[in-house]
Parts: sequence; structure tokens; C-alpha cells
Amino acid sequence: MDEQELNSLLICEIENQHIDYRLGDWNNQVAWVAPLLGLGGYEKNARPFDHAHELSHILNHDDYRGGDCDTTSPNESRAHREAILLLWDMFEKQGGDYSHFNLFIEITGCPYDFSYAIISKEFNEMYEAINEIFVDELNIKIKKEQIHKFAVDYISYFDIIESINIYNFLEAYNLNHSFYDLAEREFQELLGVA
Repeated sequence: MDEQELNSLLICEIENQHIDYRLGDWNNQVAWVAPLLGLGGYEKNARPFDHAHELSHILNHDDYRGGDCDTTSPNESRAHREAILLLWDMFEKQGGDYSHFNLFIEITGCPYDFSYAIISKEFNEMYEAINEIFVDELNIKIKKEQIHKFAVDYISYFDIIESINIYNFLEAYNLNHSFYDLAEREFQELLGVA
């Protein structure tokens, strides 16, 4: 998806929110909306970030300005953040990922530093959540593989196997006794005993 297609999608979404959103010369304002009046406008050099920012104002029912200085307005900060996340979501759905971050910035017109801070935070939170979900499963898999290697090594020392003392096995490889059940199942599989 290129910048023009993205602009078209966002403009259509703004218009679907019952806003009369028009192209024009708006006295050096790249894009603006007044949700209460159902009006808005944009200049021809408006980027996807500008449209997504205004869409955020509409969706959050921001009907007033926080003051003359937009940089101190919580509505503006929220609109910036939500615009970046909306555009990032669209970028990912089109096959984009973190390795194409510069392309994302180029296509959307998002501010680099702010976008990097937000997206890297989202990535880190997602990464931590995935690790938290799968850490137990990964640990069990790793421990099962280790116990398998140890068990194969352990039985290679025997010429004839009459019985295996699992506690002796665990102590020989400095394994915690909590692995008793896992080791027992591994030996049963290796020796064909059910």
C-alpha cells in the first residue's frame, strides 16, 4: 500500500464518521476537524499521519482545543499516539514489520522519534507477553531434551539393563528430584516399557 492509497482509506474513514472533510487551503493548517460541527479539511500536502491524527480526534470526540499550544494538550498527545498505532496496525496487516520501520515512516509521515518510542514499547510489551505465555512450555521442552540426552548417555554405561534407579540417575547428572516423573517417562520410552 502506498501513501496515496493510505490517504484515500483514511479520508473515506473520516467521511464515514459523518464529517464533511474537504480539500482546500486552510491557512497553513495541514488538517483539522471540528467533530461537533461535522466539518473538517485538509491541504493537498497532508500525509497519512495527519489524517489518522484527525480521525483519532473524531473517534475520541475531542470537541475543544486544550489551549493555544497544542504540544501541551493531552488530546494532541493521545491523537499522535493513536494515529501512529493505527497506521502501524495497517502497515503490519499489509506485511510490514519492524525490519521495515524506515519504510513505515516514509509512507506514513509519522514523526520518527515519537513513532520509534511508541512502536518499540508496543513490541517489547508484546515480546514479554509472548515469553510469559510460552516460558513454561519452552522450559519443559528444553528440560525434556536435556533429560533425553542424559538418559541416553546414562544407559550407554550398562551392558545389561535389569532396572534403573531414577534417583541415582538424577543425582549422577545433578538434576533436581522434581524431574523424577519426566525422567521416568523418558526411560520408559527409551526402553519400550509402558
